[in-house]
Amino acid sequence: MLDALGFTGSVRVTPPLNPAETGFLRALTDSGRTLRSTPTGRGNDAVPFARLAWVACLRGCCLEWDGSEATRWMAPSLEFLVEHLLAPGALGEGRPRFEDFTFDHVLDGAVVGRSYDDAEPWLVQVTGNRTSGRTLRTPCGEDADEDDADASPSAMPTLAANVIAFRPRRA
Repeated sequence: MLDALGFTGSVRVTPPLNPAETGFLRALTDSGRTLRSTPTGRGNDAVPFARLAWVACLRGCCLEWDGSEATRWMAPSLEFLVEHLLAPGALGEGRPRFEDFTFDHVLDGAVVGRSYDDAEPWLVQVTGNRTSGRTLRTPCGEDADEDDADASPSAMPTLAANVIAFRPRRA
C-alpha cells in the first residue's frame, strides 16, 4: 500500500499519439485552463471543471498523472480525453481545430497514488477506453488512531480458545 505521496503506473496509448495530439495535450496542461475551456468542453456541464494533469510521454505511447490536480479528477479527466479527443467517434472528430488528430486510440492501464489532499490512495483504470476510478481503502491498522492501532489483524495475537486477551491500560 502506498504510504507516501506520489503516483505509480501509466496508461498505454495504442497507436501512439502523433505530434499534433501530444502538442495539444501539453499546451492544455501548460496553459492552466480547465477542460471546460477546450473547444469540445465549452458550454458542457458534464465536462469536469478541472485542469488537465495527464501528461503524454515524448513518444506519445503512454500517459502519466502528474499530481498537479486532486486525484478525484483522475478518472473524469481521463474519460474526457477518451470521449472528446482520442477514441474513435470522439466529439472533436470533424472539427477544424482537430484536423491533425487521428481519433483511433485505445487506452489501457492503471495509475494509483495519493496527493496532499487524500486520506487514502486513489486508483484509476482504463481498459479498452472504458474508464473507472475509486478510492483504495487502507487496512484498519494504517489509518486508525493510536488507541485503535492494536485492532489490525497483524497486531492481534493468536490465542487458544480458552484464553481471554485483556488489553493493557495505556498511560
